[in-house]
Amino acid sequence: MGEIVRDCRLCKKPMESSPFTMCNSCLMESNRVQSFVIKHPHVSIERISQETEVPHDKVELMVKLGLSEKDTTKSQAH
Repeated sequence: MGEIVRDCRLCKKPMESSPFTMCNSCLMESNRVQSFVIKHPHVSIERISQETEVPHDKVELMVKLGLSEKDTTKSQAH
C-alpha cells in the first residue's frame, strides 16, 4: 500500500492503490449524490449540488460518466 498506481476517475488526482476507481473523497461525494438522487429522482444538477454540497462541475462529471453504485465498487478491467 501507499504506492500511487492511477488517477482518480473524478478529480484526476493521483491516488494510492485501491479496488475503487475513485479516491476516498470523491467516493464519499459520489455516495452522497447517489443517495440524494435515489430519494429525489429527476432533479436538476444545480439542486443536487446545493443539497449534497458537491461542486456543480463534479456532479456534472458524475452524470456524464454515468456513475452508478456498481461503478464505485469495482475497477475498470479491460
